[in-house]
Amino acid sequence: MNHLLFLMADGFEEMEFVAPLDILRRGEVKVTLASIHENTRVEGGHGLVIETDVLLSEADVHSFQGVLIPGGGQGVRNLQKSEAALDAIRHFYQEKKWVTAICAAPLLLVPAGIAQYHKLTSYPGVEKELAPYAKHYSEDRVVVDGKLITSRAAGTAEEFALKILECLEGKEKAEEVRAQILGR
Repeated sequence: MNHLLFLMADGFEEMEFVAPLDILRRGEVKVTLASIHENTRVEGGHGLVIETDVLLSEADVHSFQGVLIPGGGQGVRNLQKSEAALDAIRHFYQEKKWVTAICAAPLLLVPAGIAQYHKLTSYPGVEKELAPYAKHYSEDRVVVDGKLITSRAAGTAEEFALKILECLEGKEKAEEVRAQILGR
């Protein structure tokens, strides 16, 4: 069974967390939520409070097939300040595992030393910060380049999650879940 680690920080964008969480779990992907903070409680940018499964400092990153990074302006700023989060992203990339980021979260690929090797997309508001570092910048809603998947914003969260599911579990499983949720 594939197992993804979600990096969670105060200020995350709720739709970019909830849609992938639900879709991946429907597709039988195990998901573990890891707080970058000193406690397991994390609050989204619009007030949703969640209890994560573990602290990132306690997570064994070797036991996961990839990482998902939700966006949200404040959440991404908090993740950028976390050397542990950047180390986790580098680990997944160096081990040729999945690295997935949506909205402003692709900005983390710059300090992680990954952006310059890939075609990326992101929220239009952070394009100026990200595009100069990307190998190629795209305005596509979801971009897959090797084992890196990036997406634009909350409005693309469903497509992003279904693409991750397809890459992890196959097209048939992704189509099965898409039909369950009457997805696009």
